[in-house]
Amino acid sequence: MVFGSKTTAGANLLTASKLKNLIQEVRGDDLRLMRWSATKYTKQRQSSLCDENLPLALRTISSSSSASIKALACEFATFCITDNPVQRSRLGEEDYGAIVKLVQSRDRHASAMASHLIYVATFANPLNHQGFFKAGAISQLAKVIKNKKSSKLAMMWAAAALQNLAASYCKKFKGRCMWNWVGGELVVKPRDNSVLSDGSIIRKEIMADSDLINTLKKLSCQGPVRGKMTDKNPYVGKNAIIGGAYDESPNIVAWAATGVLKNLALEPAARTLIEDGDTPKCLCRLAHSPDWLEENKGQGALNYLRPSDPCWFRDDDYLNGELCVDSPFLDGGGRTCADYGSASEEEDCETINRQGVLAREACCVCQRKPSKPNIYDESKN
Repeated sequence: MVFGSKTTAGANLLTASKLKNLIQEVRGDDLRLMRWSATKYTKQRQSSLCDENLPLALRTISSSSSASIKALACEFATFCITDNPVQRSRLGEEDYGAIVKLVQSRDRHASAMASHLIYVATFANPLNHQGFFKAGAISQLAKVIKNKKSSKLAMMWAAAALQNLAASYCKKFKGRCMWNWVGGELVVKPRDNSVLSDGSIIRKEIMADSDLINTLKKLSCQGPVRGKMTDKNPYVGKNAIIGGAYDESPNIVAWAATGVLKNLALEPAARTLIEDGDTPKCLCRLAHSPDWLEENKGQGALNYLRPSDPCWFRDDDYLNGELCVDSPFLDGGGRTCADYGSASEEEDCETINRQGVLAREACCVCQRKPSKPNIYDESKN
């Protein structure tokens, strides 16, 4: 069934009440703030509810005079395209500019919903990926992230959108590129998983904004969540829900900011920017977060920054405890600090690499710090 109302121009636009009904119908009882997948209930209703109504929702985003109605239209569209490449492909050039413009709305919820839509629409869709970039999404999302008056929800979704824009997308594995270290470089494996949409030019534009990089690093270091998960101490990957209760929670931003840093680290020139300061320690702690979403982004960022895990905790079960982080180090034999094992042979720690760096100065293992490796699951990016 198509819900709509006629404007004076004769175009069908969705009303607030109809959009609320559509959202309830497609959402069911899925109240997750961060929906990394569509529920079975939503998948079963995407075709019947979205085939005709998604174009109307997109038209409403472009043509409605109400920011709150546009926000509802974005929310409905997001449910339609999550885990649904066919629906995701229905966005077109005329939609990119309208959605990007909404990111800068004075209505903070509308801004957040527009960024959320960019986040989902960009994933594994080359046309949307490049289309939002050409529509100026990077600068508009950056403004939200750098604006201290932005809501935490708007910051989170703006950073999440920037994360997916900074990615590259490939032919296989549902669009994911599987990056592996080979000879000191990150390359896509297997070779036949060719890149369909390269995000390198997008990453370089983000890297050019030093204020944005510094803000992302600070936001990343706000994590990980600490303490027991409760209604007042939410884990964004577990119990945080929509409805406004968590829109200003300090717990919801770190994962998204870290996701941007993760994908920026695909660029060799970005690694020095990210490594500067305390960010590596923050990433180590995030990689041990009790919230799987923070843990995944932290481990992913470390995986793209270094060929091996650089984090050495005195006590792996104590996030706030003593921590040592290896400096970047690669010796003439292609070994990193992690390859030195227990460094029982003192001469190993006296190795000097091609840059003149002494292993004893770079590697925590030479200082007798216990370690536990992280495992990054690429399938959850």
